[in-house]
Amino acid sequence: MKPSLSIAAMLLLLGAAVFCAQRWGREAGRAACAAQVSEVQGVLRRQNQALNAMREEGARRSARVRQAQAAAQAGQADAQAAAARILALQPEGDACRAAEALIASEMP
Repeated sequence: MKPSLSIAAMLLLLGAAVFCAQRWGREAGRAACAAQVSEVQGVLRRQNQALNAMREEGARRSARVRQAQAAAQAGQADAQAAAARILALQPEGDACRAAEALIASEMP
């Protein structure tokens, strides 16, 4: 019992259709995958830019804090030096007159 030529042709066409469908499916899958990869790369690029901006802002804030700390320490040192000069000038235990004398001596 031989299959008829039309049945063989239909089976051949069916095999070709399955082959083409599989190939198109793979190509569509690759295209979808490439689109997802591109989207993820965009998200990662934006996150990297945001992290870099945060690092830069942190560095700027840190520099401002260091400057403020240095200014506060300089002010504290000046206040301690002034207090030492007041104590050194103190006549007979009168701190108010000593402070007035120090202020007067440093005024132009």
